[in-house]
Amino acid sequence: MVRKLVKFFNLLHVALVYLAEFLLVAMVVLIFANVVLRYVFNSGIIWSEETALLIAVWFSFIAMALGVKHRLHIHINLLSSAHIPPQLDTILWKIRDVVVVVVGAAMLWWGWILVGFTMRSILPATGLPAGVLYAVVPIAAVVIIYEGIVHLLNVDTGDEIVNDYLAGNLPFQSILTGRNLTGQERPAGRERPDSNERGGDHA
Repeated sequence: MVRKLVKFFNLLHVALVYLAEFLLVAMVVLIFANVVLRYVFNSGIIWSEETALLIAVWFSFIAMALGVKHRLHIHINLLSSAHIPPQLDTILWKIRDVVVVVVGAAMLWWGWILVGFTMRSILPATGLPAGVLYAVVPIAAVVIIYEGIVHLLNVDTGDEIVNDYLAGNLPFQSILTGRNLTGQERPAGRERPDSNERGGDHA
């Protein structure tokens, strides 16, 4: 059951990375095209600003969720790992993971309510339900909760395989099988980052 769940979220991670890349390119192209049409041809795309806003919201929350997986979010350094016992170091990182899960749960709860409430409204330019703008919030929340839990429990998630696939070093089948190019099982461990990876400090 755990392996199936890990495989599902690894596939979701890959899908979100590709979606984020597509959204970024689409937003740049859309804004550029609208600027050219407006200042060169004295025209424009009526729905461009609204669509660009929608894309920006989706991209931001997807990036937020992916950032949790790789511990990329900015934090304020208060304690150095070099000056505290290893046991306290571990406890502090577990507290950090618990906070991430709690924040994700709050996002899921209130995001779901927000989507349900705004589905009654219509975006004026595109005619889409306003809830589409915020639908990414509960999606990102689910990913954040999952990543917080696997960090907290040190669950093996095969991050190396996913990263190698996204870097173009492994075929897509490797994500489904958990095997590298040589056909051997890769260590699928999500190891707790050492002091160098963490920056040696705590938030």
